[in-house]
Amino acid sequence: MHQYRVVKYTEDERTGAAPAWTAISDIGRSFGGEVLTEPVYRAMEECYLAAVRRFAAVDRVTALRVEGLEIYPESPWWQRVADGDRLPLDEALELVRSVLREDYVWCQFYGDGDFFVHISYDYYMYLGVAGPPEQAVLETRASGLYVDDFASPFWD
Repeated sequence: MHQYRVVKYTEDERTGAAPAWTAISDIGRSFGGEVLTEPVYRAMEECYLAAVRRFAAVDRVTALRVEGLEIYPESPWWQRVADGDRLPLDEALELVRSVLREDYVWCQFYGDGDFFVHISYDYYMYLGVAGPPEQAVLETRASGLYVDDFASPFWD
């Protein structure tokens, strides 16, 4: 199995040497002299979703199982999804979007075999894949994200 940490942060941002936004709630705030706008936020969110799609394609994953679901009535997913549900990839990606937005929902995602998506706080994402992911790694890096060999902290 290949495991990766996927983040938007430069090394300086990861260490705290440079300021960085960490959530959708930061829209309108300034970081390093630049105001985070909604279009900039949405573009980064799409980079994350595209990364999940690329890595899922490596293992031919077409659906993701929801595990460890934490959901609040304020979530648009309330009563639409339950722990253990298997969602088609497009629908699962919309749930990934809600998790990234901290939209009153959190869970982990698992495909067939070794594939997984773990979302942590502050826009840290961990992906696991069985097949050789070199092309997915290259394309994700080209999109502006940083991809590092890294075991998910969510594994026991």
